[in-house]
Amino acid sequence: MRKSCRCGHVMELELRTVVYAKKVEIRNVPVFACADCVSYEVLQPVKPDLTECISKLGEQPVKQDVSFGEQNELADLLHEQLLAWPEATDQEMEYRMKEAVEGRINLLLDIMSYAHKAEDKAWIEDTERRLAQLSGFVWQAHFSNAV
Repeated sequence: MRKSCRCGHVMELELRTVVYAKKVEIRNVPVFACADCVSYEVLQPVKPDLTECISKLGEQPVKQDVSFGEQNELADLLHEQLLAWPEATDQEMEYRMKEAVEGRINLLLDIMSYAHKAEDKAWIEDTERRLAQLSGFVWQAHFSNAV
């Protein structure tokens, strides 16, 4: 998955490890990278959750390894799809991601139903957060200038 860089070259979407405070490795963060000008850009829909994840770690975090997919549903789905279809074209990945997002939303709605039946407020809030991470994602908004 690609998009145009400010320098005019192509940025590729990659899953990167973000190192915070030289102690915490946050794995599988979706990042656009330009090999030409060496610039990086976190995929916009996951940026707020990455910021929140880092803020929860604090200024003096303990050494640890964090999977960003556990913090963000979209990052988790991108990781799954990129592993399953490493050679997919942008159009194929768009289709696969739409299918995966739809399937995950349906699963989360089922989970929400069980959470409501169980009257588990924490479970409901967590499921709502996870649904919100997926419900606003529109492929073209983030890959519209793909090369």
